[in-house]
Amino acid sequence: LKIFFPTLLLLKLLRRFRTFHLLLHAFHEALQVLPVLLYTEFVIVLVFAALIYILEPRDNVPELLDSVWFCIVTIATVGYGDISPVTVGGKFVSSALITLGTLYMAIPIGIVGNAFSKIWNDRDRLMTILHLRDH
Repeated sequence: LKIFFPTLLLLKLLRRFRTFHLLLHAFHEALQVLPVLLYTEFVIVLVFAALIYILEPRDNVPELLDSVWFCIVTIATVGYGDISPVTVGGKFVSSALITLGTLYMAIPIGIVGNAFSKIWNDRDRLMTILHLRDH
């Protein structure tokens, strides 16, 4: 329980930062698009996982779940290195997934950035609403 104490103190301190509520509002606005993005990412991962599973030898990718793990790590650009393609086809598909993953991960950043920009431009009205709500 002591572990969470500093985090709780920091979260309590957020009440003092009124502009933080603008960021939360921007995330709330962008949250509406999240199901579509997650569904699309799920489809991308499954398609590429199937391709990797077909192209790679079983001693490298023993199960489909290993291939799914590899694709999730690759599309997120984490790249742990626990699985890496050894065939030319696997390397080609992985390269395509790396490129697609980089481009795809830029979409949510743009959506949240655009939402934050709109909210920042409307910050005076939103801050007045928050101030009236508190009093």
